[in-house]
Amino acid sequence: MSRTVLKPLPGNLRLHALALVGGVATSFAHAPHGAWFLAPLSGLALTWIADRAPVPTAALVAGGLFGVGLYGATLSWLFTGIAPSDALLRAHALPSVLILAFSAAPAVIAWIAMSAWRRGTSSLAVAGLLIPGLWTLGEWARHFSRFHFPWGQLGYTQAPGSPLSALFPVIGALGLSFVVVMLGGLLALLSLRHTRREWPATVAAIAALVGLGLASTAIEWTRPVLQPIRMRLLQGNFPATDKFDRAQVLRALDQYRSALLASDAPVTVLPETALPLLEHQLPEAYIASLERAATEEKRDLLISFFRPSGLDTGGYFSSARVIGVSGAQTRDKRFLVPFGEYLPATGLLGLLPERPSGTHMTDTVPGLVDQDGIVMGGVRVALKLCFEDLFASALRSEDAAAGYLVVISNDSWEGSDAPMHQHLQVAQARAAEAGKPLLRVANTGWSASIDHRGRIVAAAPPNRPAVLDAAVQPREGVTPYTRYGDAIPVGFAALAAVLAVLGVGPASRGGAPHIVVRT
Repeated sequence: MSRTVLKPLPGNLRLHALALVGGVATSFAHAPHGAWFLAPLSGLALTWIADRAPVPTAALVAGGLFGVGLYGATLSWLFTGIAPSDALLRAHALPSVLILAFSAAPAVIAWIAMSAWRRGTSSLAVAGLLIPGLWTLGEWARHFSRFHFPWGQLGYTQAPGSPLSALFPVIGALGLSFVVVMLGGLLALLSLRHTRREWPATVAAIAALVGLGLASTAIEWTRPVLQPIRMRLLQGNFPATDKFDRAQVLRALDQYRSALLASDAPVTVLPETALPLLEHQLPEAYIASLERAATEEKRDLLISFFRPSGLDTGGYFSSARVIGVSGAQTRDKRFLVPFGEYLPATGLLGLLPERPSGTHMTDTVPGLVDQDGIVMGGVRVALKLCFEDLFASALRSEDAAAGYLVVISNDSWEGSDAPMHQHLQVAQARAAEAGKPLLRVANTGWSASIDHRGRIVAAAPPNRPAVLDAAVQPREGVTPYTRYGDAIPVGFAALAAVLAVLGVGPASRGGAPHIVVRT
């Protein structure tokens, strides 16, 4: 009887398969899995690829496959929210292109790292400076252009359970991305025999990173001020797919009006566009009756709806308005979700679906970046509407001036709860960066009270109607991140990459990469 013998995969195929698996494994660092200790696999995998790839093309392909594994798994929920039409391409082109675009960064990083290593750059410079520097610059670039989508940054995985999370107030989520990729690269060097000469420096660098994180836990960048404020968060649980149905709209208007009038909290908050109509389409005297009751009872209510932009180009704002004792104050959403709230490059993408989330919001236009401050409960508030909280550096001056932060969101996504888990982690990072407490209320969840270190104090169960009462302790002060923003991590990342390419000595110091003859 013959026995089947499994032959080993050819060298390049094995490299590419392991890179893909490594990317998927790294994705488990993100919510909802929360295995933050897997995030350094990013730097480890790219260092290993740069060392093992026989030619630059193999490094490029392996780095790209790592990215496909990482971002394909992390952002797989994008596919579930798009209703297929008569053509498969129309249903899946957008998320596929986005994932491939994200994956281009690790592909290029692996190629550059291998090339630099072959030219004689030391292994410590490649793994500890070049790879994390380029990774961080790649994540930073996602904040810009009409296609901006800075979702899935690796640094978010460290909020709040990681021992490195205390670095959020100093270097922010982008800086944490640099640190975890660097940590992974250094760990990779300890597994390579030909880098043994650099092991002492590598161990010292790892110890310094961990020690810096632990030491930062003892620093309080902000301090409590005034008395705690009682807050009530109303989670109506109207899924995006039903939200604009006429019957659901009427039910939402009635349910939220009753809950707002019944609240006795000094501040009561609704989710983003909880009232899914244009302002002038709301029932007559709807807002006026709420405003009158809140003013008489010395309370503030935060409601949200759409309103005409008044611009020559048309469209409407996604807006929030404070009504009550603090006076009427309106805030328009400034950073919109591409393809969800507007369609960029319509000339090129006109054949693709305009409403990938199944909602009618693609006529939304952004409000001015600089808008008047918001006051609720007698305290200045940094108010962010959903996607805005991914642009921390651009809005950090508001966080510095505020006593607490409020995020209102609409994270309902057909077929997957992953977005709500990942967006909650973003909010935890924002609270830790600012050193201020944060209240988050979302249509279907997560609605939560988060302390100034990014830890969840209380949360309402998702995917059901809920009322969450919380006491928020305002704080004052400025963290290094709210003072300097992404200038710190981006500047350091650029410097690290340049130093690695230009300045770090011959291969004899760290040993040339391990070359394996492929069959």
